[in-house]
Amino acid sequence: MIKQIILVCLVAVFAYYAGAKGLSPGKIMDWFDERDVTQTIEDVFHKTIEIAEQKKIVEKTSGIIDSFKE
Repeated sequence: MIKQIILVCLVAVFAYYAGAKGLSPGKIMDWFDERDVTQTIEDVFHKTIEIAEQKKIVEKTSGIIDSFKE
């Protein structure tokens, strides 16, 4: 019960702070776009698949990797 109360209080504090600073979902999405976070995640994912293919791991997990590529 105490954990739930603390969680609710933390959410309330973050919401109040965001409202006071004028943050909106649009501004947060713009921040992600400026930082190219999604592109960085995609690059890491594709690099991981390349390494798996180079290490011959692809023979065991070819079906899984092909499904991720699509």
